[in-house]
Amino acid sequence: MEEGQLSMELVIPEVKIKKLVKQHWKVTFARQKRTSVYTKKIIALVTAQIQDGDTGLRPYYQIPITDVVNVAKVDRNTAYKEVKKALRELTQQIWEFEDMNSHKYVPRHLIDTTKDESQDGFEFGYKSGMITFVFNPVLKPYFIELSHYTTYALNDYMKFKSWYSMRIYEILEAHRDTGKWFVNIDEYRILMDCEDKYPQTKDLISKTLKEPLAELKGTRMEFDYKPIHPKEKSKGRPPVIALEFVLKNPELRRIPKHWKDDEKNVRMIDALKEFKISEKNIARYGPYIPAEEVWKVLKSWREKEKSNDRINDKLRYCNKVFVTIGKKFEEELAAVRETINASVKPTKKGKAKKSPKQKRYVADETEMRELYEGGSWKDKATFEGFMEKHGYKPEGNEWVKYH
Repeated sequence: MEEGQLSMELVIPEVKIKKLVKQHWKVTFARQKRTSVYTKKIIALVTAQIQDGDTGLRPYYQIPITDVVNVAKVDRNTAYKEVKKALRELTQQIWEFEDMNSHKYVPRHLIDTTKDESQDGFEFGYKSGMITFVFNPVLKPYFIELSHYTTYALNDYMKFKSWYSMRIYEILEAHRDTGKWFVNIDEYRILMDCEDKYPQTKDLISKTLKEPLAELKGTRMEFDYKPIHPKEKSKGRPPVIALEFVLKNPELRRIPKHWKDDEKNVRMIDALKEFKISEKNIARYGPYIPAEEVWKVLKSWREKEKSNDRINDKLRYCNKVFVTIGKKFEEELAAVRETINASVKPTKKGKAKKSPKQKRYVADETEMRELYEGGSWKDKATFEGFMEKHGYKPEGNEWVKYH
């Protein structure tokens, strides 16, 4: 076979790749250099092969080129060039990791290029449609038997076309349980590999967030952000000293304190805990399930307890039922969001004018679902008529009203 020719007929051995990539916190926040998206995809596909029970790094990992480059959309020569570029980048990658003991940042090569196929039986590189990846063995603590880690969805990650989107996605996944990420502007520059780029902060923000805002929309890491200014007043425009990212759909692991301000919520939470529903599942799926549905399932469990068909393992059974119901309503809300995005069109004249005394109110998706009382959200005309009937008008990508 000639060099540079891709072998798409190659029989690839089956490799177990997890849907969720498990990544050490210190890898997520390592100081990385910006690369092509194909380089990041290769790293993600290799990391997804590491299993929870692994006690060491394998001598090497292999990935079919077709998993990295979509050969249906890219011709073979282009695919080979992209992979060749990515492999060259990988040999040059030196990330700065926070040391496990000293907590100082230390530079580490990602790849072990010392292996030789003639002597070791394998080496880092590409051959016959297969990429062979060899980790630097020093990195074992950052990839094996992890205790402090984050996860991210491989399916979403592989669709991104921007390195900035990949970095923002990884980092926001590390904060999905709180729903917020606060970062000072200097640290943000480091994480985005922009220490020597975009000296104007407005350019830094624009260049690094334009693509992530677009590409993360519709994923579980969809976000908004706001610049933070110093509290002390100064002449002229105040500088941006930090950024605060806010996830639109955080996956809470603890029940927020304000939920317990409502007595009805307290009774419901206590009732769920009676049936061993974990705090994590209550926080994660509680916002999606209507209250009447929660009380309905609680009633069915209580009836079960009084019958001959009692629940033997509440922890396992009840949590499984609760999560299933939660996922169902979460998917329904996602469908609502798609309908909203499809029905709202930017107004030709920009934002509607309002009286200085009026307040701008943006419709909340969950609220709209509850108001609509189970109507057909798939019917675009019915949806628009419903919103206008309640005084809302399309403005940009939102439904708003002024009062």
